[in-house]
Amino acid sequence: MIPKVRIFFYIIPSKTSEKETAKIYCRITLNNARKQFVTGISIETKAWDNAKQKAKPKSIGSETINKYLNKIQNKISEAELRLMTEKPDNYTVDDIYSVFKGEYEANQPTLLKLFQERLDKMEKLVGKEYTIRTFRKFREVYQHVQDFLNTEYHMEDISFKQLNFKFIQDFREYLLIQKKHQPITINKIIQRVNQIIMLAIKYKYIAEYPYKGYKPLKVVKQLVYLTEEEVKKLENFQFAQKRLAKVRDLYMFSVYTGLAYNEAFGLKYEHIIKGFDGQDWIKMVRQKTQREINIPLLPQAKRIMEKYRISANQEYVLPRMSNVNINSYLKEIADIVGIHKRLTHHTARKTFASTILLYNDVPIEIVSKLLGHANISITQKSYAEVVNKSISNHMKQLSKILEVKD
Repeated sequence: MIPKVRIFFYIIPSKTSEKETAKIYCRITLNNARKQFVTGISIETKAWDNAKQKAKPKSIGSETINKYLNKIQNKISEAELRLMTEKPDNYTVDDIYSVFKGEYEANQPTLLKLFQERLDKMEKLVGKEYTIRTFRKFREVYQHVQDFLNTEYHMEDISFKQLNFKFIQDFREYLLIQKKHQPITINKIIQRVNQIIMLAIKYKYIAEYPYKGYKPLKVVKQLVYLTEEEVKKLENFQFAQKRLAKVRDLYMFSVYTGLAYNEAFGLKYEHIIKGFDGQDWIKMVRQKTQREINIPLLPQAKRIMEKYRISANQEYVLPRMSNVNINSYLKEIADIVGIHKRLTHHTARKTFASTILLYNDVPIEIVSKLLGHANISITQKSYAEVVNKSISNHMKQLSKILEVKD
């Protein structure tokens, strides 16, 4: 490629000092845009050759001055050559000057810089476009990337042009080995990083996606839920400690409503309405999908509500408790009751869909709607194992009926 920049050295006689010396200026021109600066050296006005843009031969200090100007010219040319390679169709005269001054890297968009800008905007939009949970997840991902750069690359940040396939592979291995995350978590982390990468492409910070050919880690999902026997066992168990009985009740409320943690503990009495059938219904918007859910209240859920109704002016249906504490107590509860499964609050929602609904022949279309899924394919994919068991049970019953008829 042919260099486009033009370099011109000059002095301004009107700005000469009492000693009749003038500062030497440099002007860089690119596509009719100009950038001028003082070179930092001065010369006697009579020693300057304006046509040749250098000091006249044999004048005092001419050799040193001309060498210095040549050095400036070479550095500017090198700066342009670098930019012609890195961003051939998108560099400006300010970029050339920035490279020349050694300030280019500091002014370039970087991964963490853009990530932080995005976080700042997301924080202002919490409650409007984003939930606080989504914002916190992105903030956690930012911290993962920052930790990775510091410990593995020994860098505070990384420019977009340095991102390549090796970077994403190294990051994945770091999350697996150092952070000990599960594949499903790693896939979600990288998915969120990719949102920043796609934003960089949109802003034209990079020309194309740097991770072509990257494949997410394979995830073998195991559906964890309580069987009917385990539900009854947990429901009827007499705990010696009140805190464990309380956590069991909070868990069982979601077993009979299908509410995720955020919805269960964000449930207010204003969300309980009389439905068209004269029965009590939960009507609220799911934080995760922003979709409205309508769930009829089963008797078991009503009893738990009444148990924790302290006053008529009570705002929230359930007593407050963090998800971390609930999951910690559920582990203890499982050991005491003899349930050999990893219980978390989320398994209550799975139990609602599987044991309470699907195993009782509630059509999957209705299950999908009660769970607040965006479409039925999500429900089918998540609960394929349960649906297949239900089909198998129906086919066994059908076989018996057909045998009787024969």
